Amino acid sequence: MSIILDNITKTYGKQTIVENVSLEIETGELFVLLGASGSGKSTLLRMIAGLLPADCGRISLDGRDVTDLPPQVRNTGFVFQNYSLFRQMNTAQNIGFGLDIRKQPRAVIDKRVGELLQLIGLDGLGDRMPWQLSGGQQQRVALARALAYEPSVLLLDEPFGALDVKIRAQLRQNLREIQRALNVTTILVTHDQDEAFELADRIGIIEGGKLLEVGTPNTLYRRPQTRFAATFLGAANLLPGQRNGTHVYLGKTSLIAPPQTDHLSGQPVELLIRPEEVELALKQEDLQGQLVGRGVVQQVGFAGPFERVVVRLDDPNFEPIQVLLSPEKVRSLAIERNSPVWVGLQDFHLLPASDKHPQPQLNSI
Repeated sequence: MSIILDNITKTYGKQTIVENVSLEIETGELFVLLGASGSGKSTLLRMIAGLLPADCGRISLDGRDVTDLPPQVRNTGFVFQNYSLFRQMNTAQNIGFGLDIRKQPRAVIDKRVGELLQLIGLDGLGDRMPWQLSGGQQQRVALARALAYEPSVLLLDEPFGALDVKIRAQLRQNLREIQRALNVTTILVTHDQDEAFELADRIGIIEGGKLLEVGTPNTLYRRPQTRFAATFLGAANLLPGQRNGTHVYLGKTSLIAPPQTDHLSGQPVELLIRPEEVELALKQEDLQGQLVGRGVVQQVGFAGPFERVVVRLDDPNFEPIQVLLSPEKVRSLAIERNSPVWVGLQDFHLLPASDKHPQPQLNSI
């Protein structure tokens, strides 16, 4: 294991910012800590770097207990959201700063800086001052500076938060390529779900200072274990039901229970239904998935490459269902407001109804 956190806690006065977080991260893994503002993710990152002391718990990096060691001997590289480049230094000097203060020979520094300039796509720009670089270029310089002395762990705190959407997408790809090429263990902190899905080998969901769930992006999106994760990671329909035997009962409708949910048998549950897994048809026999029932279209709206359709089921006990359909499907069904439709499910997941984790505001599609 490259990083081991054992019951890490941080408090300020009577407020607990990080509470008993335990986590193991593999060597070479890109791990994303995902949470809303104030969830404790940046505080946890700073404790790993040694920029903040942990009140209790232990931190191990590459098999070495670093809990009580200062930042400069932990062999970590840190990239801040605001770049924090030295304004009086040019690009090459910024990148080589860590090597310079470690008294490395000039030839070694120049060679390493040249390699990193090429790696980040800024070859030939070593003489430029920070104000002569774009925001995306400055962020790449900050990344190269953190990598210059070959740290065993790279820590990134919202590194793309100050950039526009197009530049963020480009830099995410650059970061993943660099991280894989160097095989450096990396923790990235973000509140951006798209960023987490695109970059992460695994994601840790953090809220209220607690690490709620850890898993691959696909598992956390399709098979989360908590209501918070279900609603934080994309749009979600949650409908109350009851699992008995091999079936789930949704009002008067009976659905075949998903596999590996026997532990929920005999319990009230919530059906997690992603909007892209909902099927609409004009005739019941045209449905390919499991039948939920009939409904009426309340809203049809533009959602980029998809159309967002909101359907109210005939059963008044259920909230309206959000659906994602291709424009071609909407046109073929001639769907518009007040259109009657049949509703089916291609897939769904079960959550225990007793899950009381705090629920964030639902994401719009």
